[in-house]
Amino acid sequence: MGSTRAFASSVCEAPIEFVWREIRDFKFPAKFFDSVVDVELAGNKPSTAVGVSRKLQWVDGSIRIQTLIAISDQSHTVSWESEYSDPPAEYTACLTTLSLHRVTDIDATLLIWSSDFSTDVSSSVVMFEQRAYAQNLHDLSYHLENLYRESKQ
Repeated sequence: MGSTRAFASSVCEAPIEFVWREIRDFKFPAKFFDSVVDVELAGNKPSTAVGVSRKLQWVDGSIRIQTLIAISDQSHTVSWESEYSDPPAEYTACLTTLSLHRVTDIDATLLIWSSDFSTDVSSSVVMFEQRAYAQNLHDLSYHLENLYRESKQ
């Protein structure tokens, strides 16, 4: 059996405090990913409250529901669990974490996107997700760097 972990990382040329302000909102995918049409939060919980669920709708019509399971302003991490997918996911469970780390010598941010899947996931799905995370981080860094430059003007 292959790995059940997908992992990607990228450096964003913006300070961690700026990046974290944007990422800690659980609705962030709608703001930064062109492939995400909409993000709706369920219930009346704030977008940073553990237990809040989001429904993501993609351009291709896919839907996923994810629940925020951890958020830390101290360690700059946000974690969620995949609860539902249409079309159905090719795994039983998936826990995802997006973490930020300060890059001190250039006042930048290291972004790490990782997921741990249930053992029924195939290696091709893990590799697909890993490529998707790399693209997500590229898009995220691009948008965040532009926002940061605009904020300094």
